[in-house]
Amino acid sequence: MKVGYGASGVHLSSAHALLKDIARQTKQPISHFASVVSFDGFRLAFSADGVGTKVELLRASGLNWISGWDAVAMNANDLLCVGARPMWCLDYYAQGRLNRRVFGQVLHGLNKALDVLGARLVGGETAELPGLFHRPEVYDVACFLTGTIADHGLNPRKIRPGDVLVGWPSAGPHANGFSLIRKILTGSEVRARAKELLAPTRLYEREIRPLLADQKTKGMIRSLAHITGGGFIEKLPRAMNENCRAVLRWGSWPVPSVFGYLQKKSNLNHQEACGVWNMGIGLVAVIGQESWPKLARRLGDQVVPIGEITRREARQESVCFA
Repeated sequence: MKVGYGASGVHLSSAHALLKDIARQTKQPISHFASVVSFDGFRLAFSADGVGTKVELLRASGLNWISGWDAVAMNANDLLCVGARPMWCLDYYAQGRLNRRVFGQVLHGLNKALDVLGARLVGGETAELPGLFHRPEVYDVACFLTGTIADHGLNPRKIRPGDVLVGWPSAGPHANGFSLIRKILTGSEVRARAKELLAPTRLYEREIRPLLADQKTKGMIRSLAHITGGGFIEKLPRAMNENCRAVLRWGSWPVPSVFGYLQKKSNLNHQEACGVWNMGIGLVAVIGQESWPKLARRLGDQVVPIGEITRREARQESVCFA
């Protein structure tokens, strides 16, 4: 029997409707990965995100430090997609009954990720919420990350047919699709595959930043997409202009076995699974067709071409699989 995201209690269509409500009320389009504002000659980017229901599996597995790491990483990768360098972080931690040991573990992971990024925690909120969570030991954590933007060469408007889609591998599901994972897997199955399922979200800052800053490679990457909730289907269109279509070549990248296992357990087809999980690709870059051979020599085997950009005709979906 097929088990979709809705069966786990997550309704993507409702989430999209809420985003449209926000856009109408704020009179601001919600189309990219972070909010960018200009102020007194500075350009700043802001992102807010959490760890989702992965946090419950991490808590049960004693891997609370990954909750803190992931809360930072999800935001940092989003900021990267608008060319922003993470600088300052606020955190929010809530628990039914505050546990100093658990909170310390979460904080350790959070600061560990910030150290990698060269950013720092400047404040936040720690809340004890008795009666709100179904058990007092349950907690949630989120981060709010701010970054500065310098010249980076990213420009989705320059994307054109023939440009290459290049994927950076993920470490696993990262922090998305866990409501469905918790629906289809038993506790023993999670424990047996914990190393793959619960791996910390990969930070792409150190790999991508030099390409955006180096004058020799600046502009070769036209756009970036962080593959998170909604997978390729939702996230790739945010990185393209409306005249373009992303054609993904299924089989062009190695799909880690954990995703094959999840796909088998959920009975989802390839396209459906790619609308839930990252399927082994955590970040996608759109690279100019003429630039790809040169960039490929520099990057070596750390990335793989996974598709290309074509012209989008009327009524065509923004993302398809070939």
